[in-house]
Amino acid sequence: MLYFAYGSNLWNQQMESRCPQYKKIGTGRIDGWRWIITSRGYASIVESEADYLLGTVFELSESDLLNLDRFEGVTRGSYYKEILQVNIEGKILDCMVYIDPVVEEGKPREEYINRINRGIVDAGLADDYVQRYLRPFVPAEALNKGFD
Repeated sequence: MLYFAYGSNLWNQQMESRCPQYKKIGTGRIDGWRWIITSRGYASIVESEADYLLGTVFELSESDLLNLDRFEGVTRGSYYKEILQVNIEGKILDCMVYIDPVVEEGKPREEYINRINRGIVDAGLADDYVQRYLRPFVPAEALNKGFD
């Protein structure tokens, strides 16, 4: 199963612990969606015709997918799964994404800021994308706090 990560699962260390068999495919783009932090304090995406998402595409084993579903709270209704078309270097692939049913914007939980910042670095997301979409929600200055 191909999975498009856009939040804390961009962080390699987190993916290694949650999905030990994962394979990184590359950076992908989804048009028509926008990155947010919901009022629950975690990242999600909302449809927005004028916007786009950047993230990392992973190939997951069945056991990795089950683990990730558990971490993402699929059975609790924290996230649901949807298949979206992702452009990777001009090739369109169907990828699973997690989407929070909560669409009200909010502030990130304190512990989540560090994980998002680690993911931004590990994914090598374009700085203009990070500044436009992620920095309004996630401050950069917390990058090293609690991880040294």
